[in-house]
Amino acid sequence: MKYRPKHIVEYLLLAGAGGLVRLLPLRVALGLGWLVAAAMHYLGGFRRQEALRRLTEVYGDRFSAKQRRRMAWISWRNLCFNAVEAIRFSKLTREDVQRQPLAQEAPRLSKALEEEQHGYIFATIHMGNWDMAGVTADLMGIPIFSIARRQKNPLTDAYLNRARNAFDMEVILNDSKVLKGVIRRIKQGKVLAILPDVRNRTEAFPIRFLNGEANLGAGVALFARQCNCPIYPAVVRRVGWTRHEAVVFDPIRPDPTLEKTEDWKRIMQQMMDLFNEEIAKTPEQYFWYNKRWVLDPI
Repeated sequence: MKYRPKHIVEYLLLAGAGGLVRLLPLRVALGLGWLVAAAMHYLGGFRRQEALRRLTEVYGDRFSAKQRRRMAWISWRNLCFNAVEAIRFSKLTREDVQRQPLAQEAPRLSKALEEEQHGYIFATIHMGNWDMAGVTADLMGIPIFSIARRQKNPLTDAYLNRARNAFDMEVILNDSKVLKGVIRRIKQGKVLAILPDVRNRTEAFPIRFLNGEANLGAGVALFARQCNCPIYPAVVRRVGWTRHEAVVFDPIRPDPTLEKTEDWKRIMQQMMDLFNEEIAKTPEQYFWYNKRWVLDPI
């Protein structure tokens, strides 16, 4: 296969940065990430005004301009920290994650598997280091899997897949067979980790979220109905530079007495209402820079 020069350059940059970040001590690597974040945010102004506009759109005058600027910075800094930590995921051990407050929720998730007699759905949002939740669950022995899109660059796609394969967590591609694959795995007793706060590319369900109306797909609710399994909503927050905490909420269950579409919308709205409340408590922990902004029109 012939690769475009752009693909080769992107891969070399990623592989080079990845090798350096894995060699450095964690705090030193995060310090490097902080410098990159600051340069892009303050000197390059990368999507900063867009993030500030979104914060104003959602919260109006609840926060001062200074507070919104701080929230936008922390949100961007956290994303760069997330990238540093993701590159280093292969270095993590069970003992490492057991020292994190995040791991305190693992026994509850394991117990849920025993009580349900099958798998379930673990739904979180782009908040804190959301990937850390899945990695922690995997290292704590929870049979977790997720769905991923294939990257446009085949070289970086292969690089990321190798990183994912450092754990037992299975990643399945979002293709025409994804529905059957998800249902089969949940019925086998596995846990689907999914991010529902993503704008659908085609017309779907209008759901109230972040002081607006989001066009969200009903994949989470559809899987829950098909498997008759609960959804456990959760949020992750970064504490300082290196600590991660999580809260897992009571499960949302499908209601077989309701018509399918009505139940899908009920599930999605109940879940996003909960997430909305959690984001409002610490807005700086949410990712305000997504190119596919959840409230943008189709």
